[in-house]
Amino acid sequence: MNPQPDSTPAPAPVRGVAPFFAPLQREFDRALADFSGFDLSDVFGVSPRMDMREADGAVELTVELPGMTEEDIRIDLEDDLLTVSGEKKSSAETHDKGMRMVERRYGSFSRSVRLPAGVKPDGIKASLKQGVLTVTAPLVAGSGARKVAIPIKGA
Repeated sequence: MNPQPDSTPAPAPVRGVAPFFAPLQREFDRALADFSGFDLSDVFGVSPRMDMREADGAVELTVELPGMTEEDIRIDLEDDLLTVSGEKKSSAETHDKGMRMVERRYGSFSRSVRLPAGVKPDGIKASLKQGVLTVTAPLVAGSGARKVAIPIKGA
């Protein structure tokens, strides 16, 4: 008796899986950097640090972008996925043959974060001050998480 091969099709790729694994990747990168002094962002480009908090009826995202201007940065919102991207260009002085050490990082970056339900897309504002980008997304009143008990009925 020959068993029939399973002909179940492979599931379609889930959109937005990469942002789900991004926090795990960042923690792995930080642990590796702490342990060995080796930072994967040195290999893969610029990866700015980001904080997100919820307070005063809004979600606030803070991103460290030293040396960047408003023209270097792009912010996009697609559904509930907020993406901050940009490019930090090297200055002419880094190509000087007399350089003895170059530690500043240059290159493209893109960071995405999923916003909680209830964000007002038209009310999102951003500002850049002293190398810190702040994105504020107001929440619809009463849009916080709620817990409801679901009764179970017997058959």
